[in-house]
Amino acid sequence: MGDVKAVFIGHDHTNDFCGKLDEIWFCYGGGIGYHGYGKAGWPRRARIIQAELQKGKKSWTNVQRIMTWKRLDDEKLSKIDEQILWDRLLSR
Repeated sequence: MGDVKAVFIGHDHTNDFCGKLDEIWFCYGGGIGYHGYGKAGWPRRARIIQAELQKGKKSWTNVQRIMTWKRLDDEKLSKIDEQILWDRLLSR
């Protein structure tokens, strides 16, 4: 139908990859946990997903943009790898 723009996958150890297949983004969560997996020197990270919605008269309506980035578990909670996955204005 063309309405799925992105899929977000959780647990896959230290995989934090985003890739596009058949016009759909597939993004892995990152690996934030400290129990049972990880690798030396690899900062833990969490994927953040932001969906910007249009404000309707009485409720939120259409998705305007989908963005993602990762926050590292460091002193500054550093933001890395920001991506715009889909934007209504750019898809016209």
